[in-house]
Amino acid sequence: MADADEDRLGQQDIPTPPAYAIGYKHPPVHSQFQPGTSRNPSGRAKGSKNLKTLFRKILSEEVSLREGLVTRNVTKAEAILRSLIIGAMKGDSRSVVTLFRLAEQAGEFEEEHREISRIERVIVSWKGPEEIDGRLA
Repeated sequence: MADADEDRLGQQDIPTPPAYAIGYKHPPVHSQFQPGTSRNPSGRAKGSKNLKTLFRKILSEEVSLREGLVTRNVTKAEAILRSLIIGAMKGDSRSVVTLFRLAEQAGEFEEEHREISRIERVIVSWKGPEEIDGRLA
C-alpha cells in the first residue's frame, strides 16, 4: 500500500502538458523566455545613449552669448556657427573652407528644381538675318 502512495505522489510532481498545441509560434513552456531574464545579457545597457544622441543633446544646450551690450541665450550649435562665420569674414581660410563645406552639406548650393506643369510643342521656322518680322532689314 505504501508503494501505491509513493507512485501517486511521484505522478503529482510531473508537470501537466500545455493547454495549447505546440508548433509554429507556440513553443513548449520550458523553452519560452522566462520573465525577468535578459534576452541579450551582453547587449547595450538600459538607458545608455549612442554618440549621435549625445552629440545632438550637447549641441542643443544653451550658452550665453554677448553681442555688443546685449547678452542672449543661444544653442551651442548656433554659437559655433556664428564664430565660424565671423572667422570666415575676418579672412581665416580654414573657417571659409569649413563654412562652405557645411553649406554644401546643408544643400545651400543646390538649385531649386521646378516641377513640369505643362508641356508645349513649339514649331520654330528659321528666318534669315535680312528677314525679321516679315520685313526686310
